[in-house]
Amino acid sequence: PSRPFNLTVVCVPTSAGRSRAIIFGGSQPETKEARRARRRQQATEAAEAADKKPPSSPASLLFKLLPVWLGHLFSNRFLDSDLAFLHYQEQVVRTRGGEAAGSYFMPTQSDRCIAALRRWLSSHAPSGLPASSASGPHAGLGPLPPPIYSRDALFDHFTQHTSHCRHCQAAVSALADWRKRTYRVLAAALLLGVRFWLARLVGVACLGLLRLYVVVEKQFQVGEYKHWQNH
Repeated sequence: PSRPFNLTVVCVPTSAGRSRAIIFGGSQPETKEARRARRRQQATEAAEAADKKPPSSPASLLFKLLPVWLGHLFSNRFLDSDLAFLHYQEQVVRTRGGEAAGSYFMPTQSDRCIAALRRWLSSHAPSGLPASSASGPHAGLGPLPPPIYSRDALFDHFTQHTSHCRHCQAAVSALADWRKRTYRVLAAALLLGVRFWLARLVGVACLGLLRLYVVVEKQFQVGEYKHWQNH
């Protein structure tokens, strides 16, 4: 059987109202017991099957085939689906007062870590994490900043990610190079299109590629997730 696919999201607070999301996925690593059992099985099998490994899941194989920058775009869209809600959620809790556990219904197993964190904060920091000029593990987060109502600022992919990511910066540069090449091919297709129908098809394909470049490049700049279309 294939090994199960695992997607892990780690959110690390960096300042008041902001967190750094670290996302990684792949096949789950084998436990020590499973590794020992596999090695015992390999020892008893024929030599040609000794190095056989359990196949990876289709999702894991797909992630390996995707370029890194495309995975980052998908991750940004995944985060955008909850970003507005999470941004205003803490503001609403502060406005209502009381504990977050009583303000939101959290019945699932995935909510247990959030509930545990909230209980810890209620016990050890009932007034919130104070602001501090210290750095390192003793630095406080401080009060929440005002809510961000501009969608361009809230879904600013360039400031939040692209400007810090070498993979996405390389992809933006590559898109610019491909745009120049596509324009050259389009110019040649326009000149030859008068006589050759194949050149006309190439020209149409170039126009489609240019439109695709614009759509992809914009995702490196700002998100366009529309929550009211999320059915």
